[in-house]
Amino acid sequence: MVKTVVMLVLIFSNFLFADVGFVKTLTGKAELKQGKKIVMLKVGSSLENGDVIITKENSSIGMVFDDGTTISLGEKATFVINIFKVKPEEEEFDIDVFLKKGKAIFTSGKIGKLSPKSVKFRIPEGIIGIRGTHFAVEAK
Repeated sequence: MVKTVVMLVLIFSNFLFADVGFVKTLTGKAELKQGKKIVMLKVGSSLENGDVIITKENSSIGMVFDDGTTISLGEKATFVINIFKVKPEEEEFDIDVFLKKGKAIFTSGKIGKLSPKSVKFRIPEGIIGIRGTHFAVEAK
């Protein structure tokens, strides 16, 4: 019984904390908050569901996600990856991200063709629905 519970916890936590993308480019400094832990990002750093990315002054970051989606953030941005799940073989599509403040450029990957309605790009005063493949946004 205990082994079964442990296995389920491991499988579930692996799903929740699996890599969903990585840092492709970084100019200046950016932090990553994972729960209570804060680390400085670098090129190649992994990104997971639940991560909060914060860029500092005169800094920018380019992220690439599993389906090829790219998101770039400008200086003084705060961005949350609520969930990023694109699994075409299982027909599971769910992207929910939040730009709390700052500037971002979004270019969709496979999700733009397979299930654009599954993308929720949230900003403080609304949600951007994806109907194309590319947009820029600023949240103040």
